[in-house]
Amino acid sequence: MDALTSPLVSIRDLTIDATTTRGEAHILRGLSLDIGRGRILGVVGESGSGKSTLALALLRLLPANVSRASGQILLDGTNLLALNASEMGAYRGTRIAMIFQDPMTALNPLFTVGSHLTDVLRRREPGIARQQALQRAESMLTLVGIADPALRLNAYPHQLSGGMRQRIMIAMALLVQPDLLIADEPTTALDATVEAQIVELFSELRTKFSGSVVFISHHLGLVAELCDDICVMYGGVIVESGPVDDVLARPKHPYTRALLDCEIDDKGEGRLVSIPGEVPDPVSQLTACVFLPRCAHVAELCRGGQPRLAPVSPHHSSACVRAQEVLV
Repeated sequence: MDALTSPLVSIRDLTIDATTTRGEAHILRGLSLDIGRGRILGVVGESGSGKSTLALALLRLLPANVSRASGQILLDGTNLLALNASEMGAYRGTRIAMIFQDPMTALNPLFTVGSHLTDVLRRREPGIARQQALQRAESMLTLVGIADPALRLNAYPHQLSGGMRQRIMIAMALLVQPDLLIADEPTTALDATVEAQIVELFSELRTKFSGSVVFISHHLGLVAELCDDICVMYGGVIVESGPVDDVLARPKHPYTRALLDCEIDDKGEGRLVSIPGEVPDPVSQLTACVFLPRCAHVAELCRGGQPRLAPVSPHHSSACVRAQEVLV
């Protein structure tokens, strides 16, 4: 496998534990995942499934109460978990960039839009002249669809709408030309109309951005529209992964099927569906399949432990012992 066909990022047996007042919480339980070059990976699952922790692990920005971070996160062969703080700092804002959920809390209210954008440019190119940095910032604002970009450079975050602030965050991330762009539910804080505009922007930008994208969302419709590949998470494990078209058209895990059933169709017809039961307690140990308490296809085999993620067809994997025998 050469450099062009090998994954940009290979995650192997990633385990994240955190200390809580109730004991050790198992946030990520041995994840293994590849992120292809130039591809958009959608990461979906309910709240508490570990999606945002996976994003923070890629940046090594984990909370202070994390007691264990083991396994490997290989970016072009370099294990990010093995780097010291200074070495890892050189990757952030250069090779890896992130768009956070809420741009109002991610942007500093004391600095103008121009300051935010030129600061990230100076981090990547320390010798860049201020005027050149401002010109490139203005061009990037135009690229992400902001009108009157020269005027907006002098604005403060609170003077902009939520949709414009999110476009600023996208512009900041793209300015550093990262190899890996992480978008952690970038439309969550936006209304439906602005959400559609941001998704359309992502679709347009993919022709101008050559890096890989991890797009975290709870909305399967957005992932189906935007992404090449999908990773379905539940209870800190990956239960299904593969090309978007394969996974969503032929789901091979009951949880994926349940998520699809919960989607509201465009016509708004039919009864609203939910998944019975509750998400697993992260403090508990996995002695059976993580989805067993909520699954309608339980067999005795399911009680023997968490199934490993195994191929059900080329490039499509499921962590279900009945993936091939039960139509889900």
